[in-house]
Amino acid sequence: MARALEPELSGAVVQKVRAPWPERLELELRQPGRTVRLLLSVESGLGRISVIEARALSSLDNRPTPWLLRVRKELTGRRLSSIRCTGPRQVRLGFEKGGTSRTLVAELGAPGVLLLLGEDDLPLAATQGPARAPPPVEAVDDGGPPSRLGEAHGLEAGRAAEALVGARESEVRRQALQRARIQPIRSTLQRLRRTRAKVEAEAGRDAAAEEHRRWGELLSRALDRIPRGARSVRLTEWTESGSREVDVPLEPTLAPRAQVERHFHQYRRLLRGSAMARERLATLDREISETERALAEAEASAEVDAATPPPARGARKRASPAHRPYRVFRGAGGQPIWVGRAGEDNAALTFQVARPHHLWMHARGVPGAHVVVPLDRGEEVGQETLLDAAHLALHFSRVAGEPRGEVAWTRARLVKRVKGGAPGQVTYTGEKVLSVRMEPARLERLLRSREDAAS
Repeated sequence: MARALEPELSGAVVQKVRAPWPERLELELRQPGRTVRLLLSVESGLGRISVIEARALSSLDNRPTPWLLRVRKELTGRRLSSIRCTGPRQVRLGFEKGGTSRTLVAELGAPGVLLLLGEDDLPLAATQGPARAPPPVEAVDDGGPPSRLGEAHGLEAGRAAEALVGARESEVRRQALQRARIQPIRSTLQRLRRTRAKVEAEAGRDAAAEEHRRWGELLSRALDRIPRGARSVRLTEWTESGSREVDVPLEPTLAPRAQVERHFHQYRRLLRGSAMARERLATLDREISETERALAEAEASAEVDAATPPPARGARKRASPAHRPYRVFRGAGGQPIWVGRAGEDNAALTFQVARPHHLWMHARGVPGAHVVVPLDRGEEVGQETLLDAAHLALHFSRVAGEPRGEVAWTRARLVKRVKGGAPGQVTYTGEKVLSVRMEPARLERLLRSREDAAS
């Protein structure tokens, strides 16, 4: 290709330089009576030097990179003096103007790189990493299989090369864009299915609730037989098929009457949780069905413009950002509410993410998640947002499922670490206490509003 293009393009003046994406450089060369667009691509598996008819779409939002700015500065207005193959996978283009020279080196490979050199091969810029000198010039073996370009010569050889590799590039681009479109939908579907499995398990806790009711009734008829400090007691249960011995678990620190209340309390809590879980299953089933339909449509759609730029390098990484220490829910009016995930994440949310003027909240007197409502400086929290945040604080605490609870709230600047305490263990001052009667409809709305981001 170098031998085919050099006699055709020698003396052409560089009018424009484009880099639609980092591994691709397009030179618009002007000769008397014609303009030729020369392409240098160092993309892995798609590296080539060829002649193109139209510009590729840019993936850089028209914001030139430092590499492109330097190449434009050094090459615009210079004459192309040579195109040489200086190694099995290396092409050097020489440019002259006013007695000074510049060299553009395309190193094909994985990864490929474009290098800009000054006088005496002084490194000026590179597409990847710092500027550096190219590898030494190597002899090129002219043997090997016959050219796949047929009998094409000159610029026609350059166009034939583009047609040959461009077809493969279109397929590679289509597959990459297909993956970029489908993967987020698949991730959402997987998350919904995992959530449904957990909620389904919660919805099936009626049997566990019934077990607590039976134990509570057995204990209520045998209060005088409950030993203090014991972890279980064996009692007789009368059924239609006769009597049987049942081991009833106990809490060693509770009195006999409190043991009964504990089991009845667990019975009521599990029943409420099961009912809420069954309601949420219907919502999850609908979301799963919609996501499955969207995935099927995305997989069936194979229409991708061949000129579409490739997904930006690192785009997948940005789509799945580094772990953040909180979940995001939306309260009244779309107000974000941040809920910490665990001990260390609670600490990170409170002491690294939250600003001093943000509102901070925690279920009072029990272990639970730290909750933060981000507010503007001087902004007061609305009553509905306060209730929304309080519901989340109670739901993500040890008293989840209880009909009532208390929540303490203050400004984040008044929350301090406990010296030597566990991660997330804090003290706070200036707090106000909110007594909350849980509203299932409000909690369901909040849980549905959760925003997932690589969480």
